[in-house]
Amino acid sequence: MANQNDIDNASEKIAILVDKARTELVVALYNIGEGVKDINSFIEALLAMDIDGTLKSKLQKATTIYANAHRNVLQSTTMFGRPDGNLLVSFAKLNDELFDSAIIRTISGHIKTQVTQGLQTGLTAKEIVEKVASSSISNAQMQTVVNTTLNTYSRIVTNQMMDTAPDNTLYNYIGPADGRTRDFCLQQISAGRLTQAEIISNFGLSVLKDGGGFNCRHKWDFAPIEQSAFHETKEAETQIEERKTNA
Repeated sequence: MANQNDIDNASEKIAILVDKARTELVVALYNIGEGVKDINSFIEALLAMDIDGTLKSKLQKATTIYANAHRNVLQSTTMFGRPDGNLLVSFAKLNDELFDSAIIRTISGHIKTQVTQGLQTGLTAKEIVEKVASSSISNAQMQTVVNTTLNTYSRIVTNQMMDTAPDNTLYNYIGPADGRTRDFCLQQISAGRLTQAEIISNFGLSVLKDGGGFNCRHKWDFAPIEQSAFHETKEAETQIEERKTNA
């Protein structure tokens, strides 16, 4: 299984770097606002500022961490089949595009939207910058985006191998069974070892790629033995019973 701790660490580091880059950009906007005498000058200064390029430059380290995290997913995944290497590279590139979109385009687009709306409603340059600073993508949201894309990539790698493995190959739904775990994921954990066909029949096709949904920490993985350290069957059953009792 891809190491969830490594994924969590990568998402935390990236979120911190995004916060730092956004703060530096807001400071630059403040300085522009303080240095101009009227709103027209502020507009001209913003138009001359390459927000996208500035963010991209500031986030080069975050981009590197994200790329390395994909390599770590591959290195820590149990290999049991013949995944299509070219396809996995393509999926990683798609994730890079998503990362680009989720961070650079979203934040820069948000800034431009806030500036436009502020100008239309008659806000001062200082008021516009304050709105930009207070209503951007949060640290927690950034971590969720990174976590989700990396865990989805991990599932895609395994799903590629499932498609080339013998039909009678068995899999467990692995990952934590705790208070944060969705009911749907607890059901899959407690289901035990299933073939790919049985997984799809019981839980649908999408779980092989998406798990339990956005920010899911689980995946179906190769199960050569009845129990593994990552397959928390008893914990899942305990959670299910407790939730029934408290319902």
